[in-house]
Amino acid sequence: MSTIQIGRIIAAHRKEKGITQEELANHLGVSKPAVSKWESGQSYPDILLLPELAAYFDITIDQLIGYEPQMSKEDVRKLYHRLANDFTGKPFSQVYEECEGYIKKYFSCWELQYRMGLLLINHASLAGSQEKAAEIIERVLKLYQRVEQSCNEVIMAKLALKMQAICHIMLQRPSEAIDILENIKELPLPVESMLVKAYQMKGDQQKALEYLQGSTYLNLVTMLGSATDYLAMYAGQPERMGHYYDLFTGLGKLFEVEELHPVMLIQIHLSAAMNYIAQGNKEEALNALEKYTELLLKSNHGDFSLHGNRIFDVLDRYLASEVEETDLPRSSKAVWADLVNLLLHNPIFESLEKEERFIRMKKQVEHYAR
Repeated sequence: MSTIQIGRIIAAHRKEKGITQEELANHLGVSKPAVSKWESGQSYPDILLLPELAAYFDITIDQLIGYEPQMSKEDVRKLYHRLANDFTGKPFSQVYEECEGYIKKYFSCWELQYRMGLLLINHASLAGSQEKAAEIIERVLKLYQRVEQSCNEVIMAKLALKMQAICHIMLQRPSEAIDILENIKELPLPVESMLVKAYQMKGDQQKALEYLQGSTYLNLVTMLGSATDYLAMYAGQPERMGHYYDLFTGLGKLFEVEELHPVMLIQIHLSAAMNYIAQGNKEEALNALEKYTELLLKSNHGDFSLHGNRIFDVLDRYLASEVEETDLPRSSKAVWADLVNLLLHNPIFESLEKEERFIRMKKQVEHYAR
């Protein structure tokens, strides 16, 4: 993430070439003090001298001025995590301004652009109002449209197209999202499954197992992620909704998801509680909220880092190799704070405010959140 450092670079290449400031000045037709000021950072060479300087040192103009239009994936990832944490502890406007600065500075670094869009989408709710949040989502939509249209990386372009659909959904524009998503053509090729077989044939059982567990984990995440939609879709059919609630929480127990990624189960219990309230079933709502609270208190103030468990005993290696795909879009601390607020300050649970069980849950969470 370098800034322009032309003076330092001129000095380094001059010394490498074994010439004095005066000799360089004579070659360029300038004074020795001028070269001295360049190297000390007091001034910059005239723009017309840049091609001649670059040619003299046999480097590009970008190398001469120390400009890097791209950031490495590792630098992008580090920046992404740092800004995600900053959104938790610093004023939104300050971090948002910094994100915009990186978007402008690395305008053609598609990895950076994609990641900045993710950060803004997942933290737009902190902007202060629904109107400001919507403005940010519109800004991100345009960012992803530019990535999709200008990026020559097929996978990145397709990811940017999908993110456009997410933006439209967040902006309450389902028709636009449907138009995008129904026109995305993807071949049903289970890459991980083929890699498992390929590594088995090669005799690398360890790598085959990593991909096998990774593939199973991703499918599990997809299945459990659909639980809240099932509960919402069947909210008008209490018996069916209860069946799906038991089905998905049972699946979570089967794979010991509480030790794997508790947020998935926490969200299912919250969704169930909200739908039970809509049905007027306070008893079942309180049962679901007790499970929600129990998992929330066990999470150690938001220890939601992705990791394996007893069943997925080599998953950590897979996650390490696929870190870009498994990074959380928000810091664990921010996610935990939101989950706490959803219990303590959720108007949906207003009808439970006088229930002893609910009062006890709120006190437990309030005490733990201090």
